[in-house]
Amino acid sequence: MPTLCDTLATHDRVDVIIKRLADIKRTESTLAAERMSLLAELSSLRPADPEITLMRDGQLSRREARDTVNRHSTIDTAPVFGDALSTGDISVAHIDGLSRAFKIVGDQPDALIERLPALINAATHMNADDFDRHVKNTAKALVSDGGLSRLEQQRRETHFKMWNDVDGNLQVRGQFDPERGAIFQNLVSQRVEAMFHSGDGDVRLDIAPGIEPNHHRNALAILELVRGGEIAGVMADRPARAELVVHVDLETLQNKVKAHTDTTVCRTSFGSDLPIETVRRIACDADIIPVVLNGPSVPIDVGRSKRLATAHQRRALESAHETCAIDGCAVPFHHCSIHHIDYWENGGPTDLDNLIPLCSRHHHKAHEGGWKLTLDPSSRQLTVNYP
Repeated sequence: MPTLCDTLATHDRVDVIIKRLADIKRTESTLAAERMSLLAELSSLRPADPEITLMRDGQLSRREARDTVNRHSTIDTAPVFGDALSTGDISVAHIDGLSRAFKIVGDQPDALIERLPALINAATHMNADDFDRHVKNTAKALVSDGGLSRLEQQRRETHFKMWNDVDGNLQVRGQFDPERGAIFQNLVSQRVEAMFHSGDGDVRLDIAPGIEPNHHRNALAILELVRGGEIAGVMADRPARAELVVHVDLETLQNKVKAHTDTTVCRTSFGSDLPIETVRRIACDADIIPVVLNGPSVPIDVGRSKRLATAHQRRALESAHETCAIDGCAVPFHHCSIHHIDYWENGGPTDLDNLIPLCSRHHHKAHEGGWKLTLDPSSRQLTVNYP
């Protein structure tokens, strides 16, 4: 049995580790700031493509180089964020959040620039995820058209590239605007869910080590949608109808709010923001399932009548948990499994108060890892007791 001295020594070691982790994060920020400063100096001495310079001379990957150049551009516009990065008061993730905010305001950056003193104060007191939400909401509130111009820009940036690598495999890369992207994700998810619930009986999974089963199912689902084939007994002989789940707060829905604030919500279940006008328009092309926050809902508890969470329950859980329910885990909801806190095998009901979304890693921790989870039914505050 651990003695008091052992317990105190453990606490002291925990404090040392936490402090060291914070020091490492601060050092990473100062090094990132130095890299961008050196890039600017080198560019002035030897004009060249900055991405190529970083890849060739800085030994960065293409993505790292592109991210560094984008961050440098943001710091040029907001030098106060560069100063905070160089002292380690913020991270590159804070810079990335500000970059996304500048994309939202588009050709109206001056209003956001005027708010930089308040934004840097927020950045130094918020973690990167909280700041990202805050600065995006700030930017949306400055756009007079409720985000429609940003959506139009995203539509113009939609692309899908295909090429064959040296092994002959087809490689793909691209992006879709939030509206069409949500419909695409839903169509694929419908097919994947059909495959999963059939026990993969209609399409045998033969997966290489390191490949996630659902990533494999995604690829098969896309192929079948394009070919009009059959998955889990469902023929795709005609275009599938997308079911688009939209989370919207009652005020936005009733008052047709155009400007976004910290309290308004209008997003797809996949986490993409949409203008309320766009949601109303696409109701003609997809089944819109509103999940109204602070408003009337539908019955969501099914007790022991079903083992798997119902569609209504999953929508309710999506509104409460954008990501895995474990604090700090950023895995999106639609990549999670629905976990029974009181195990189904032990008699636990399929009721909302007994369900939470968990990513694959934390799902294993809750079962094989011995984690004990409890959920406050009124606040949905999750408590984790480690073994």
